[in-house]
Amino acid sequence: MYQYVTRLRQLFRETRAPAKLVTANGRYTLDVDPSLIDYVAFRKAMKDARAFRDSDEHLRACETAARAIGLWREHPLADLTTRPAEDWRMSFIQSDWIPANTFLLDALIAAGQPLGALQRLDDLERDHPDEPSFAKLHLKALNSAGRRGEITAFYLRKYRAFRADGDGQAADELREFHQKLTDPAPKSIQITAGIADRKTEQVKESVVPLRRLPRDIDRFVGREDVLAKLDSLTIDATGAPLATIVCVTGPPGVGKTTTIGHWAHRAAGRFAHGVIMIDLHGFSRTPRLEATDVVDVLLSALDFRVDRIVSPAGRMAKLATLLSQRPALVVLDNVENFGHVQPLLDVLTPCTVLLTSRRRMTPLTVLHNVPAVALEPLSPAESCELLAHRMRNREQDEPEVLEKLARLCDRIPLVLSIVADRAASRGGLRLRTLADQLEDAETLLTIGDDGDGAGIHLQSAYSWSYNLLEEAEQRMFRLLGLHPGTEMSPAALASAGAISVSAARRSLDALFAAHLIQHPSDLDRYRMHDILHRYAATLADREGDGDGPRKRLLAFYLHTAFNAHATVHPHKPRPPMIPLESGTVPLDFDSPAAARQWCLQERTNLNALVEDAHRNELHEYAWRIPHVTSDIYDRYGFYDDIVNGLAIAARSASAAGNPVAEASTLNDLGQVHMLLGNDETADHYLRAAYDLVHEQGDDFGRLAVLLNMARRHHHAGRAKEAITRYRECLALAHVVRDPGHLGTAEYRLGDALEVAGEHDAAVEHYRRALEVRRETGDTSGQMAVHTALAGVLTQLGRYDEASLHGNKALLLADEIHHLPATMKLYTVLAGLAHAQLKDREAIQYADHAIDLSQRTHNATGQARALASMGCILADRGNARDARDVLERAAVLYRDRGRHAKAAELESRIAELGEDTIGVLTVRRRDDEDTVAMLPPSRQANRELHG
Repeated sequence: MYQYVTRLRQLFRETRAPAKLVTANGRYTLDVDPSLIDYVAFRKAMKDARAFRDSDEHLRACETAARAIGLWREHPLADLTTRPAEDWRMSFIQSDWIPANTFLLDALIAAGQPLGALQRLDDLERDHPDEPSFAKLHLKALNSAGRRGEITAFYLRKYRAFRADGDGQAADELREFHQKLTDPAPKSIQITAGIADRKTEQVKESVVPLRRLPRDIDRFVGREDVLAKLDSLTIDATGAPLATIVCVTGPPGVGKTTTIGHWAHRAAGRFAHGVIMIDLHGFSRTPRLEATDVVDVLLSALDFRVDRIVSPAGRMAKLATLLSQRPALVVLDNVENFGHVQPLLDVLTPCTVLLTSRRRMTPLTVLHNVPAVALEPLSPAESCELLAHRMRNREQDEPEVLEKLARLCDRIPLVLSIVADRAASRGGLRLRTLADQLEDAETLLTIGDDGDGAGIHLQSAYSWSYNLLEEAEQRMFRLLGLHPGTEMSPAALASAGAISVSAARRSLDALFAAHLIQHPSDLDRYRMHDILHRYAATLADREGDGDGPRKRLLAFYLHTAFNAHATVHPHKPRPPMIPLESGTVPLDFDSPAAARQWCLQERTNLNALVEDAHRNELHEYAWRIPHVTSDIYDRYGFYDDIVNGLAIAARSASAAGNPVAEASTLNDLGQVHMLLGNDETADHYLRAAYDLVHEQGDDFGRLAVLLNMARRHHHAGRAKEAITRYRECLALAHVVRDPGHLGTAEYRLGDALEVAGEHDAAVEHYRRALEVRRETGDTSGQMAVHTALAGVLTQLGRYDEASLHGNKALLLADEIHHLPATMKLYTVLAGLAHAQLKDREAIQYADHAIDLSQRTHNATGQARALASMGCILADRGNARDARDVLERAAVLYRDRGRHAKAAELESRIAELGEDTIGVLTVRRRDDEDTVAMLPPSRQANRELHG
């Protein structure tokens, strides 16, 4: 027992599990927060779900119950086969698991998602075929989904199965439930023959049902979930039409009219008195139909002469009377807003009413509890299917182009149809050529305009939505077009418009209500479809708002990124800032974690803004942004973003006539390419940087470049040359009196000495580097030195000291969250554990290092981690796996130009081939750490821009 307890405690420590074993009264107790136990969390979530259901919040009830059920881990306590454990499992399934699933299924049906319930039932009934509650819910879901033809067949199959199993009670319950579900109407409300005759007399003037619908589309694609949703919202439990209102909303061109028209054709048979669809022209050149116009149309459709009643109120009253006798399906298409249809709501009360609008109709959905169905673009597969059909099979010639066309069209049905029509009508136009043409925003927005003023094209469709906006919302829409990204925050847009965040959010909410932007998650961010974004950009250019909004937007991101860098890396230098634009309010951060999160969240936008600033010749922004984001990107292995941003920054710094900034950027490019193994490219950038700083007489910059040039010798395995150059750098660091560079020079010299085998000398320089970095508060630098000391002390056999430094590095790793540094630390700790004959622990560390290297795409780190793992496996006698791992490491080293290192591993592989096991000590080589050149000083900037 003691051994098991000891192993558990060690496991808890290694995994940092929030639990511990406590000894009390001769017993061992697991001390853990109850909320972390799945069973406790399950019961809490189900309690919350039931509260949501009682408040009629069915969707939230579904989400919460699904989250609770998601905690299920196959077989609870699977490794316990005792009778008490088995009894607990059975009790849990009967008392908790099945009731929870029953609750979720019922909630899904109540929320209008019977198809989701049926999907879950497929798995549940396979695992629990004798559970009567699941059978009842299956019948209920089929009825709610409008699949009444399947109800009787399913009922008979389950009824016979229950009887065959001897469960007569379950069979009887199912029979009663089926009878109640399929009973046409309770006796208390059935109409007697006499009453039916009188009703017939009242409506004898109109025996032909209404049938006024636009032509159905010949091949309707997708929207099965929407059609099913409309079915469930417009029929009752018996399948009869409901007197209700449903809103169908979505952005321009998403297919609202087509979808509703198709559904109305499909559902028309349910409505004995017919169906009528009326276009209210809420967003078109044609004057919109008002409520009084709709009343006249409906009266005429019911064969009532409108001129018999003069007053509008009298006509509405007459229409209400007629519809109470002949309730129909009424589709009001293209509604502008709630006020447009509000006068009709009472008149249409007996009917099933569907409204379509580009607006979200919030007053109707909130105040009147009207359900809404929002249409989204088609799926990629549906988009390609629609294109293929409308192109009349032209895609057979160039099938690979369909996906590109669908992507360019944003998967919006109107755009897909217009583009497909263009392709079908122009047989000589290659699809690839058409796709290239549509890369141009103006072409895409105006395609379909045939020149007679009546063409259907996107710009016309979007312009009606834009023109109906208030002035503040129109300006916000244009600001969205200025933003180079398609997902943005209210804070950024507020700065761009020099308005308050609350004012920005009000305008964004209005655009969201108009389906011109999306609110994709619970984050305070908004997203715009690509084509709408292009349209907004053309409006921004056309309105000529000037550089003011663009500069304020850039200033917001630059100064916020500067604040983020200062929060995460307070010890590191940053470029001098340009003055903040008036009206711009950048963000501040109260923790490094919040700062890092902002940079990661805005990464795509920051990258796009650098390109946008360079394209618009706002070079002072373009070269600065990459300098305040690269350090944070480096933590997560986003090297492509760093290289692309710095390459643009170098061009912008040159265009701005700022040689100090240009040299700083070229130096940074050199060090990143060094990390990536692009040695010739790294040499090119470092030489160019050195030439510039030498011309400027900049000793700080010269030291930074020389440190990286020395690192190139180190990287190439030229240890003696590296030691000589690092000693020169150390002397220069004392001259310029810069603590950051001094600490780096000491640390780098220690690296070179350690590789050369001068371990004691390396330890001394590492200790000096650690002292400098403690004085400057450089936590990430301290972690690197502790890691290095752990490695070299392991080589010297001073394991206790090595463990001390390794533990200190681990504590700092939790604080700074730098993946490449953590990856290197795990490799060093693997070597230390292996040297102490703790091979299980060593393998765990090496495995963690390999995992991190793959996540960060760090080839050198992966090679080092694999080499460490290979040596451990070899020393354990596992020659086959060791050979495989070492071969992978050698290939990575060879690809990186590390030929000496590759040869060392290949020699070890050859030894394994001869079945001799030796110990290959993998020397720690620090390829991740390079030297960031100081950005231009404020004094240098003043001198340059005088």
